[in-house]
Amino acid sequence: MSLIATVGPTGGVKNRLNIVDFVKNEKFFTLYVRSLELLQAKEQHDYSSFFQLAGIHGLPFTEWAKERPSMNLYKAGYCTHGQVLFPTWHRTYLSVFEQILQGAAIEVAKQFTSNQTDWVQAAQDLRQPYWDWGFELMPPDEVIKNEEVNITNYDGKKISVKNPILRYHFHPIDPSFKPYGDFATWRTTVRNPDRNRREDIPGLIKKMRLEEGQIREKTYNMLKFNDAWERFSNHGISDDQHANSLESVHDDIHVMVGYGKIEGHMDHPFFAAFDPIFWLHHTNVDRLLSLWKAINPDVWVTSGRNRDGTMGIAPNAQVNSETPLEPFYQSEDKVWTSAPLADTARLGYSYPDFDKLVGGTKELIRDAIDDLIDERYGSKPSSGARNTAFDLLADFKGITKEHKEDLKILLFYFASDGGDYDQENCFVGSINAFRGTTPETCANCQDNENLIQEGFIHLNHYLARDLESFEPQDVHKFLKEKGLSYKLYSREDKSLTSLSVKIEGRPLHLPPGEHRPKYDHTQARVVFDDVAVHVIN
Repeated sequence: MSLIATVGPTGGVKNRLNIVDFVKNEKFFTLYVRSLELLQAKEQHDYSSFFQLAGIHGLPFTEWAKERPSMNLYKAGYCTHGQVLFPTWHRTYLSVFEQILQGAAIEVAKQFTSNQTDWVQAAQDLRQPYWDWGFELMPPDEVIKNEEVNITNYDGKKISVKNPILRYHFHPIDPSFKPYGDFATWRTTVRNPDRNRREDIPGLIKKMRLEEGQIREKTYNMLKFNDAWERFSNHGISDDQHANSLESVHDDIHVMVGYGKIEGHMDHPFFAAFDPIFWLHHTNVDRLLSLWKAINPDVWVTSGRNRDGTMGIAPNAQVNSETPLEPFYQSEDKVWTSAPLADTARLGYSYPDFDKLVGGTKELIRDAIDDLIDERYGSKPSSGARNTAFDLLADFKGITKEHKEDLKILLFYFASDGGDYDQENCFVGSINAFRGTTPETCANCQDNENLIQEGFIHLNHYLARDLESFEPQDVHKFLKEKGLSYKLYSREDKSLTSLSVKIEGRPLHLPPGEHRPKYDHTQARVVFDDVAVHVIN
């Protein structure tokens, strides 16, 4: 077993592009499709195959590309979730995928008999694209609908080929999948499956249309109102939490794409990376990390606790910016840590958001990215002493150990005949927990029995459909008349007895001279105690 060092792609620092623009670039899109074909066709035991790269995240729970005598060999995959290393571990994970993808693209480019030099240069410039779901939740048809895509063949002619972005074909289904129900029989990855275990893309598109407003609002609040790493980085609860974390919003996308009437691949941490959309999704998660870092230039990875354990980190271990990010090595004896990862140039990429900011001061970059976030994901109020508003939200809080698996909670204006996305005029928003357990991780439940997970559904976007004023008395009257209800979906058939739901308004203001709204601690938050939130069984 020989090391595959994580060094990033070659060719200098190039941009990762929005998939909306990427699919319009003939050379990039052709190379991407052909490279995915090549990686997906490799034998599944090859460490540079799509299967092995996806398997780093979860199953088959085997070491990747290096023998480690002191390895933990904890049966839970390498990925870090629910802890402070979530953003940086996935940053290195994307980098090794990107470098192997680019290597495949260079191999593909050399097969062109027409304009080969241009194709090789395009391969050198190729980076993994991102899906900016916070701005436009519906991805291009090439990502979600088209069974075939049009590309340029090696002789320069246009051809149609099967779309490798839609799904991965297992060859064969790995024996490690056997204990996991439908995953042991599905020969391809499946998105949003119906009760008959068939993929339901029209249903997924409907969900995306309904969820777009709340995902944008969550993205904005996540970037703006989490100024501490422990609150921003992961979905474990921390003191004085005001908005969903990066990981929590990330969870929403996983569950939205994967969970239909039953669970699909993107909805389970052990299988998610086998779906090619995972890589588009996580590249955007990484981009949002870059945006957040730009407006919080002096903040990076803090200490925390890895409760569940991974292939590389023991259960309940303390972790920090110097914790090894297994299985990613810079060289034979030098493992990556989080400390140097704030600078994406070290891994050979950037994002178009920073094109005009190269060489700028951190203050200039902070202000420019702050404005970009306002323009793309929210609205920027004018400054002034009287500029006060309310962030209206539903705060869901429960004990993590009650549910060992993924779950989804949908919130509605009162819907007595059952809750689903079919209730278009009633749907308000959702929160999701992206989790997977093994007997080993369950063994830690007693140690973590009081661990709390919290999620927020911001209501401003939906209330704006019916209300002109967000003053507490107007919101209170409206919600009392309408009522609210929620429904819990999970593969575990039980309720959450610890779940509490609180509707409240948190005052905001924009201090003079500031770019970012802040919570106004001089005013009390408003809690709507008498607004009933009913449970739909």
